[in-house]
Amino acid sequence: MSHDPHFGFVIAAYALAFVIVTGMIVTILADYMRLKQALSSLSRGTRQDRDPESFE
Repeated sequence: MSHDPHFGFVIAAYALAFVIVTGMIVTILADYMRLKQALSSLSRGTRQDRDPESFE
């Protein structure tokens, strides 16, 4: 099978697909963690991007 002229292309395509899918998974997990933290801060009634003294 390694004598196939398209063998390098097939391996490169699988490697690129692996890198893309892994990047998507990492991005989704990072977004999930960020959203989970934001939801947790909202449920406690605090927001990190807001000054608590601005409501006076």
